[in-house]
Amino acid sequence: MQHILMIEDDTRLAQMVGEYLGQSGFGFSHAGDARSGLARLQEPGTGPAPDLVILDLMLPDMDGLEVCRRLRALPGPAAQVPVRMLTAKGDPMDRVIGL
Repeated sequence: MQHILMIEDDTRLAQMVGEYLGQSGFGFSHAGDARSGLARLQEPGTGPAPDLVILDLMLPDMDGLEVCRRLRALPGPAAQVPVRMLTAKGDPMDRVIGL
């Protein structure tokens, strides 16, 4: 079963997405802030390794783009996990920066 990690501070949104993904046959875990999300990716034994990260760009403790930079700097396969950014920002420049 493929596993998705969502790093999102909106618990209600994460719960809705998690329910949908679970019904669709995916494993799901949620980290409510950047630090706990990065910890799940860095530390073996904190849960299943994700096949995809859904990343909010506006987190309370760290900018989502910085989370993505740190994720890509990790050693080993964690640095290669695909990231899908989720944000309320809609400005074209935000999209370019995300890419």
